[in-house]
Amino acid sequence: MTGYGRGEVMLNGLRLTAEVRSVNHRFCELSVRLPRALSVLEGEARKLLTERFTRGKISLGVTWGGEGEAQAEPSATLRVDAHAADRYVALLRELKAKYGLAGDIDLRSFASLPNLFVWEEPTADSEAYAAMLREVILKAAEDMVRMKELEGETLRTDLETRVDSIRTRVAHIRERAPERLRDARNRLRERVNLLLEDGEIPEERIAQEVAILSDRLDCTEECVRLESHCGHFRKLLEEESTPGRKLNFLLQEMNREINTIGSKSSDVPIVEQVVEVKEELERIREQVQNIE
Repeated sequence: MTGYGRGEVMLNGLRLTAEVRSVNHRFCELSVRLPRALSVLEGEARKLLTERFTRGKISLGVTWGGEGEAQAEPSATLRVDAHAADRYVALLRELKAKYGLAGDIDLRSFASLPNLFVWEEPTADSEAYAAMLREVILKAAEDMVRMKELEGETLRTDLETRVDSIRTRVAHIRERAPERLRDARNRLRERVNLLLEDGEIPEERIAQEVAILSDRLDCTEECVRLESHCGHFRKLLEEESTPGRKLNFLLQEMNREINTIGSKSSDVPIVEQVVEVKEELERIREQVQNIE
């Protein structure tokens, strides 16, 4: 499902803000953007999101400060790498002594040596920063969950209505099925009589052929299973922790049953009901992809 959530946390005059967004997706795909000072905690941020969301293309953005404020991110400190500087000086003196070189080391040349100055980030792996990040992500995630719950109630109502419509149409198919067999028997008798030269075929023979035909065209079992699937589908919708993949699997079974019913029937009223059921199942399939 689509959703948006926002959270804020204050610590030592700094405000950390998290925004999380989600759009429909069959799987769980994460995109995390953290401040430089908190980048080492990206794994922790991803873990928090995957524990709460199972589907959707989810993006998380965390920033210091807020709208209209100066960025308050803890700044990095530029310092001299003393170990590297000592090694540079020692090696330059060694070269000068070994090869009898003239000249002294000037500041400009020395400062241009690579890796002499390094940026020292604030201690981002401290428990205070980690706790602050967890808190703000959880606030944003819970905010988005509330939004998704509102959308989920509307979606559940729509799915329940469509499943009830399918059950009604399957009931019409079951009601029509016996009439279809009577029509098939009458058509069989008429066709056979046209082929016979001396009158009617024995009724016992027609009954035998109709029995074979009814066994081939009977869709009672498929209707019963489809109605059972509809009941199971509605029951899953009432559960709070129903995963979308379980509904998607059940939907595949429902499609299989209605396809079998359609293949067994050439009766126009039944075919019309089959087409309507397939359309409803396709609409349900599109919605089920959004359920977590």
